[in-house]
Amino acid sequence: GCLPTISHNQRNVTTAMLEVPEEFEVEADDLIEIVEASFSSPTFEILKRTEEANVVITAHRNPKFVEDVVRDNLALILKRYPQLPDDTIVTVRSESEESIHKHNAMAERVTTLGELRSDLV
Repeated sequence: GCLPTISHNQRNVTTAMLEVPEEFEVEADDLIEIVEASFSSPTFEILKRTEEANVVITAHRNPKFVEDVVRDNLALILKRYPQLPDDTIVTVRSESEESIHKHNAMAERVTTLGELRSDLV
């Protein structure tokens, strides 16, 4: 298919927090993987110019609103932590820093794993 004209990029900053009882453990690296998996494309430290072009094209082929990023994070958290209790509080906040607009786009959801599980029923 044909790509629409690529006009600008956004850099997204997402925070995922779980408030878990003491007897449960959540690894920070797992949350980082979840957050990174929810973006349109991964980010990299160093790339060659052709690799940069491929990253930009990949991201634009998989566009996401901040609401999509929040929903994808919540779905991945549910999948990764089936053992956590229903009263576990989950906060996911996603903000896209606009490159051409004067405002940023932001979405946030504060919920519990129980609410998320009941949403699936």
